[in-house]
Amino acid sequence: MDCTPKNASTAFNSSSSSSAMGHNGLPDLCDFDRNCGESLPWGWYAVMLFLASVTCSANITSLVVLSRLRTALPPVLRLALMNLSVTDSVGSLSFIYHSLMSKLNTKTVGIECKIRYLFYVGMNVVTIYTLIYITVERLIAVTLPFLHVRIDGKKFTAVALTLIWIFSLSTLASGMHRLKTDLDLCIYHVMVPKTTHLLNATLALPTIVFIVTSNLALYANARREIIKIGRTLVGAESNTRDQLAEMAEKAASTTLAIVVPFAVFNTPLYLLMLVFYASPEFMYSCLSVVLLTVFSTLLVLNSLCNPIIYAWKLRPVQAELKKMIPFLARKSGPLGVPVTKTTIAGVQSTGHV
Repeated sequence: MDCTPKNASTAFNSSSSSSAMGHNGLPDLCDFDRNCGESLPWGWYAVMLFLASVTCSANITSLVVLSRLRTALPPVLRLALMNLSVTDSVGSLSFIYHSLMSKLNTKTVGIECKIRYLFYVGMNVVTIYTLIYITVERLIAVTLPFLHVRIDGKKFTAVALTLIWIFSLSTLASGMHRLKTDLDLCIYHVMVPKTTHLLNATLALPTIVFIVTSNLALYANARREIIKIGRTLVGAESNTRDQLAEMAEKAASTTLAIVVPFAVFNTPLYLLMLVFYASPEFMYSCLSVVLLTVFSTLLVLNSLCNPIIYAWKLRPVQAELKKMIPFLARKSGPLGVPVTKTTIAGVQSTGHV
């Protein structure tokens, strides 16, 4: 059922007048609890809760595995992936809580609802900044290797990720007072001013384009280097440089495998924010609630993809999982063991990324 107002134009005009008078009045276009409460059946919520629970468990497992790979993975990659696992775990937990509360009690607008908003949105912001950091770090490693080799990757990454958390959550917390609460409904897309939707979309969409194109360029550059080495060099020098190039390609392909699903699963939500800004009336329809829920579920699906990608692309993760889960060790043979330690653009690796 569509939440059609009795007089939409009058409602919006009165809202504009209220805003002009310094009030945060929202148009009373529909009663979400009565008209839109059944837009998504309980079966869909059960699927959402199951997906979020599996995602949370997978990311906690991933966090444990990554924490035990202090020497097997480069510190920059290990800490960044651990940070993504933390955000994915917290995001999944907040999604479970938010889904239940949205179904059971939407008429709760207070500090609890605002904290829900902080964690629900904040984890995605931290993820975006973390992917930016990984991308920029890789770009510096490739374009400025002499500068990159002088940086203590472990300490620098730890400081950078800490600042990312502080900046992300403090920025969101500072804007919590702008949330509109006079509808007495804890539904985020109507609580947030439409200018915030525009700001989020215009910042996130170019960022997604940047991280995807940058990692594609890094991967293509590594492939070209391998081809060039194969054609121009022979002997021991060729073997050494070929090994370095292959490791660089592996690192680039791993990062690319992370950012591409992020772009695919997150872009629809930010495009929807642009629609909210361009057509405020649409925010107060049942379809907007359905789309927001579906696109938010895609974010959880993206969080589930990440630990799968780690296990697929990173051999040390595969080896550690086999130690932790005996069934996997019986299922397949042992993996190759790294032979030498070498340095790629100043980042220590063990022959397997």
